[in-house]
Amino acid sequence: MLVLAAPHTDDPRDDGFNHAVAGELLYRPFVCSSGQEDACGCERSWAGVGSSKATTLAEVIDKPDMTPSEYLNTISLYLADTWGWEVKDAVDEAQTLASIAEDFGAGAYVTIRIEDDSHVFELMEADRA
Repeated sequence: MLVLAAPHTDDPRDDGFNHAVAGELLYRPFVCSSGQEDACGCERSWAGVGSSKATTLAEVIDKPDMTPSEYLNTISLYLADTWGWEVKDAVDEAQTLASIAEDFGAGAYVTIRIEDDSHVFELMEADRA
């Protein structure tokens, strides 16, 4: 199964960072209300399932031993238990993340940013990561 995971490398962009645990599954960020755009980077970060640490770069990797059901359960239970999401919303989010990974394909590096209350996903060229 293709999943979004924290990369084993740093984000090579000048404003990029990677504090997540390499290989851990990622979810879309929650944006704080600091009032200052780009104050903490949450509007352009993924977060690690388990560590909750941020990274500005996701890598699409193949986890052949993980079934779609296991993936949906892992992500949705984490969001429900850790962040208090309603189960249906958490499952919908897990399905969205799986679709993003599938759309970009194995080996892709994906960036995220929030514009006008919606998420924008972009492919980073492989030679930059």
